Amino acid sequence: MASQSRSSDLVLAALVRARFCELLALSLQPGGPDLFLVGLLSLMDAILGIPMALVLAGISLDRETTAVLLGQRSPHSPIYELMLAQENAQWEKVAQLCGRLHLRGSFIAECHWKAMQWARQMTSNLPTDS
Repeated sequence: MASQSRSSDLVLAALVRARFCELLALSLQPGGPDLFLVGLLSLMDAILGIPMALVLAGISLDRETTAVLLGQRSPHSPIYELMLAQENAQWEKVAQLCGRLHLRGSFIAECHWKAMQWARQMTSNLPTDS
């Protein structure tokens, strides 16, 4: 039962990440639809209990998305790093990345809040094994 709860928490976190990246992508040039996938897939290794390389082996993704998910440099790296910094309350790093991406800190906080609300809404009607 604890394993299922952990898995549900990871799915919720992956959805928050996906929506957060998607909201950021809308304000960046070029943004790219792949940023939703970056967030969504970023925890798939933990959810499935297999290495990320194995997760990605069966999925056709562009080089930039695959690279960032494997921990390599990519054009998506600043957004990925911002996602992790926001999630881990690393405010100095968030501010640094905001400057680099020309985004306001208040905008980042708003995107994260909206992403959390969206993810909760998406998972609120899922059946639970109680």
